[in-house]
Amino acid sequence: MSLIEPWIVLGMAAGVFQALRVAGQKALSRKTSSDIQLSSWSAALARCLFGLPWAVLILVVLILAWGAPPTLSLSFWLWTLAAAVLQILATVQQTLLLRQRNLAIGVVYVKTEVVLVAIVGSTPFFAQYLTGLQWMAIVVSVIGVVVITRAKLGDEAGSVWDLRSAWLGLSGGALLAATSLTLREGGLALIRDADALGVALSPAVAGMTTLVGLLVIQCVVVIAVMSWRDVSEFGRVTKRLQPMAYTGFLSALGSACWFIGYVLMSPALVKSVGQVEFFAAVILTFLMFQERPTRTEWVGMAFVLVSILMLLLSTL
Repeated sequence: MSLIEPWIVLGMAAGVFQALRVAGQKALSRKTSSDIQLSSWSAALARCLFGLPWAVLILVVLILAWGAPPTLSLSFWLWTLAAAVLQILATVQQTLLLRQRNLAIGVVYVKTEVVLVAIVGSTPFFAQYLTGLQWMAIVVSVIGVVVITRAKLGDEAGSVWDLRSAWLGLSGGALLAATSLTLREGGLALIRDADALGVALSPAVAGMTTLVGLLVIQCVVVIAVMSWRDVSEFGRVTKRLQPMAYTGFLSALGSACWFIGYVLMSPALVKSVGQVEFFAAVILTFLMFQERPTRTEWVGMAFVLVSILMLLLSTL
């Protein structure tokens, strides 16, 4: 392999798109009246409903480029349904986490998602075995992310022995890890089904098809839940179309990179490379908000940089 493997480029691009989305949402929120309060379900609606048209457009372009449409089997839908449910459960866990006094500790534990992906992915069921150098890179990456997160949250972090926050954080990270792994299996199922028919399906098409399937399922679920909880929230959503459309667009681009990357390589490695998001976030926050990183944040970013370099070396 080489330093320009497609999964490496996709992981880094996904991290950059994620940083752009967060920075953009922060900027847009300053221009929005504070009386328009939306729930976490509305945020989920922005990601799936506003991201779906862009995901479909990208999928159509990829199919036209590679000329091999996917065959949607029961296996594919089962894996995609599992991923959609797991991601929704992870969203619920994160909502519960936001209500905790020691939010920071929960957030730090959520950042262990990359390690959890690697551990579960290395089981015989998924058989995504990693080298010693790759394991070291993942651990170093998580250390860097935890240092950065603690630095950003400062004195709000509290005690690491807040068991409820730790449990919510770890379970949320585990759900996100399971989501990534099931998404990979959904994409691989499409490739196996195509091979059985004598068709070579592009990993890019497989990854994007999985994304579109996931967004369709989640749109149905989120709209149903919002209709049951509070129909009036749809009206409030229409007053936030600009930030929600922005969120949906960049979420679609970022998810496209994540999903295609998962089909090409173990999600643990793709997510580790995607930690480049923190460097992009520092640049964006400095340019847009003149917020300078602290010394501790620089230390954390150094860990992340070392981990990415280790992963790059592991591909040689």
